[in-house]
Amino acid sequence: MNVYVFGLGHIGLPLAASIALNNKQVQGIDINPDTITNIKTKNIIMYEYYNGKHISEIILDLIKQKKLAVSTKFKRIDNQPSVFIITVGIGTKEDNSQDLSPIQSVIDELLPNLVPRDLLIFRTTMIPGTCENFILPQLEALSIPVYLAYCPETIAETHAFEEFRNNPKVLAGINEESYKAAEDFLKSLSDAPIYKASNIRTAEMVKVAQNIQRDVNIALINELGEAASALNIDIYELQNLANTHPRVKLLQPGPGVGGYCLPNALGYLKEALVNLNVPLNLTHIARSINDEKPLKVVQKIKEALKDANKDISDSSIAVVGLAMKDYCADCRLSPSLNIVDCLLKEGAKVKAYDPVVPLIYDFQTSSFKECIKDVDCLVIAAKQPGITFDLPEMESLMESPLIVVDTRNTFPYYDKVTLYKI
Repeated sequence: MNVYVFGLGHIGLPLAASIALNNKQVQGIDINPDTITNIKTKNIIMYEYYNGKHISEIILDLIKQKKLAVSTKFKRIDNQPSVFIITVGIGTKEDNSQDLSPIQSVIDELLPNLVPRDLLIFRTTMIPGTCENFILPQLEALSIPVYLAYCPETIAETHAFEEFRNNPKVLAGINEESYKAAEDFLKSLSDAPIYKASNIRTAEMVKVAQNIQRDVNIALINELGEAASALNIDIYELQNLANTHPRVKLLQPGPGVGGYCLPNALGYLKEALVNLNVPLNLTHIARSINDEKPLKVVQKIKEALKDANKDISDSSIAVVGLAMKDYCADCRLSPSLNIVDCLLKEGAKVKAYDPVVPLIYDFQTSSFKECIKDVDCLVIAAKQPGITFDLPEMESLMESPLIVVDTRNTFPYYDKVTLYKI
């Protein structure tokens, strides 16, 4: 059986590799030629490892073994029933409405080439109702039996290979035959449990609900963090002690919420509820809290500098960690970048260092030492491998007094440092 994976990004590429590692013949398709070039030249910008090997090395080995091929063009190998996995995401239009054209482009490629008993599995986050209302009518127009299923992806970047293998899966088919075909395929890849949704719309909503729940929980701890700061309480001590309760699980505060999954979940749900008069008050408030968090970080930086009789417009600031979360190379919608942008608008001079994110911004430096040299304040925005804090080195390179704004509770020193936690 041939497997085709559409979309070779942070989800699709490790997914394609994981399937190929299970002795399936995989064709990976991505319309971006740079993506294909980076794959073939061992220049994949992802912090993904499996059995001690970086994903770049794993992919090249699979290509050499002819278990995986990648291309910008889809070409069917034969007319035997095949599996088509779509990880292409939904876009956002200028008016913030959802754009299904990336998915439509894949469907347009597939429709003339499908044969009876082909299986389509969508794994990207969907607007609830997309499979029934948007995809199914186009498949039914073919008048041939084609299976349609939805299985939301739940992996966390940097843990893709392990979580593809081990994470439980929610699965739904547009009918029982589709469910069974998809279940058999997924069982051939992993022993992880599969939970059957009663219908495909519910499975789509599960993924949106999972992302919204995390977004709301992050907003809660971020708001509690502000309250704790006003009361002169350490939010991290508060979190640890509150979590001794067996039914309480506060998350850790941070500089905001980045990436495509969590920030966009509300938009998907709103699109599904158009004209249904469901206000979604809590989720809107949570989004606002998380969107505003980078501004709150900048306000804390301004307060820290003011306490040292410094003005932000005359200050030089180092931001360490540009990724959208810890131990990650993905900086899409990263709160760190929002912090940098706000600092620049305040007139500050900004340098940034991240050993995992490639050098793509003018304000980036190639070393931690270069980043902190002559700065008035160090901002820790994300944890990354290879970043260590040496107090004597900081004393020799940074301006006095040593000011550190730590949004990740990772700075190891208190003596000789003016430390502000977020």
